[in-house]
Amino acid sequence: MRSSTPRSRSALALVASVALVAACGGGDTEQEDAASTQAVSSSAEQTPAPDLASGLLPADAFGPDASVVAVAPEQLEQGAGLAAASAEDVQIQPEACAAAVEGTQPQFDHFDDIAAQSATTGSATTVEVLVRGGPTKGTVSQLEAAADRCPQAMITAPQFGQAAITFEALPVDELGDAAALLRYTTTVTLPDGTQATIPALVGAVQDGDRLLVLMHLDASALVAGAPPGAPADPAAFADLLEQAYETQADALD
Repeated sequence: MRSSTPRSRSALALVASVALVAACGGGDTEQEDAASTQAVSSSAEQTPAPDLASGLLPADAFGPDASVVAVAPEQLEQGAGLAAASAEDVQIQPEACAAAVEGTQPQFDHFDDIAAQSATTGSATTVEVLVRGGPTKGTVSQLEAAADRCPQAMITAPQFGQAAITFEALPVDELGDAAALLRYTTTVTLPDGTQATIPALVGAVQDGDRLLVLMHLDASALVAGAPPGAPADPAAFADLLEQAYETQADALD
């Protein structure tokens, strides 16, 4: 029986953090967006913006068996900090992939407003994050280009050894100002010598000064005694991303 060891949990944490990093990173547009953030903040002082959390999906959108909980901004900031700290001990090849990952470290305290939630069904978790103001420009194009810039990479870290990662761009409808959808697959060698494959889907939509990020991660391969999870349906995930976009637009525009 496969056990969830510290080594495998480290691999899972890396998958989740890097996937979220890839979706939330501001890239080289931080200075440009800082100016726009000041303008947004000034406008917000005159007319209070709607509560960002009102733009999140309703719990029933994730299915009848999902356990949905709010994720505090402090939790996201803590996760981003752990990702940055872990990156110091991580080696990524080829170098183009290393530059791509290192250039997308999220700084959640740079955003004016953050709302997030997670929905868990069995070993699968879907995380939805909405941010407003701050370094959002270029994020979607950065995610969209990840498959071309880094279709495959090898990550080495003392916590878990080696992991192979592949990116694959997936079709997505035109949503907001820009939208992108990626399949992110990690294969890691477990302590018993077997390999575990951890699939993830990451989608992002920019809508004005708001950025929507949706991520689905199945950790059944790393959970002791867990049955294999059903493969995530990219088309269904794309539909959920569209629903999430429409929900936030209806609530916040």
